[in-house]
Amino acid sequence: MTIRLLELQYERIGNLINFAREIQEKGVRKMEFDVFDKSHIEQYKEEVKSRWGQTEAYQEFVQRQENGEDFDKAGKALMNLFAEIGELRELPPSDGKVQGKICELQGFMTKHYYNCTREILKGLGTMYAEDERFRQNIDKAGGEGTAEFVRRAIEVYCNGE
Repeated sequence: MTIRLLELQYERIGNLINFAREIQEKGVRKMEFDVFDKSHIEQYKEEVKSRWGQTEAYQEFVQRQENGEDFDKAGKALMNLFAEIGELRELPPSDGKVQGKICELQGFMTKHYYNCTREILKGLGTMYAEDERFRQNIDKAGGEGTAEFVRRAIEVYCNGE
């Protein structure tokens, strides 16, 4: 029993060291938020299913979920990506750095959730800015106005401007 307790303490200290290293590498700003308010998760699920349940993208999402995709981990990484985009808010949405991040966003969605076509990406941009819950979470990650900036940058990206 004593050895197991020591092993647990050792593991906990290792996790704390890793967390401290991550803060050093990424900065506190990127580490201090959760992905979404978990109290509304069931409501989100029902809304998503009723709105997109018949689409291929939703079916792909469900399949990935059934195959054990770690959506919590992906969600945290997504919020870090929004934080990185938020750091570029002073640039025009058409700037190459911004457009590179939007391309990265599209690739991230495809890798972790479903095939994110430009049409889907454009819809996400609208939702990020217009749905209060998404806007608040994205702005929390990247700073005030990030969700709207992402929407505008996605429009530029999708329209090939």
